Amino acid sequence: MPAFSLRGGGDTGSKKDMRKATVAANLRSVRGFTLIELVVIIVIVVLLAAAAVPRLANMTGMKASASARRLQSDMAYAQNLSMSQNQRFRIVFLSTTSYEVRDQSGVLATNPDGGAGFVVTTDAGITLSWLLNADAAINRGVEFDGLGRPYLYAGITPSITDLVNGTVTVTGGPPPPQTVTVQPQTGRVSTP
Repeated sequence: MPAFSLRGGGDTGSKKDMRKATVAANLRSVRGFTLIELVVIIVIVVLLAAAAVPRLANMTGMKASASARRLQSDMAYAQNLSMSQNQRFRIVFLSTTSYEVRDQSGVLATNPDGGAGFVVTTDAGITLSWLLNADAAINRGVEFDGLGRPYLYAGITPSITDLVNGTVTVTGGPPPPQTVTVQPQTGRVSTP
């Protein structure tokens, strides 16, 4: 039987021993990871990394696809401006990496993204090539009239040459190039 003291505290030696035994029992019950568990975790991480690497390597291809959708949207925007303001707007390809949207007076249209002049430069590694009525020269583009009909823009406005064939190819990365097409007569802009 443990001895008790009237001064309080009881047998201090047995309390210390009890505390040590409890701490030792707690340490024995705490386990680490086994070697098998660590190997399984490493295998899972390697498999996830292997699945992510091809997606990261294809980032330029995804940028090309996004650039094609942006070009399609910008062409449709120029067409909508033409119809809503009943004046001609055109999208002109300045180089293989940039284009702009201008009104019939040659003033840059307002960019809906930021309000400044509407000049777009593609991301690094993304290039544009175009074939508009068999013309691939720089400073060529598509001009839309107040009814949304497309014309070949070749530096003279208003253009009187109907757009018969209008394709812009966006290239970058391993997947096939993205093509933006402007339909004759209707001016419908599409990507496959």
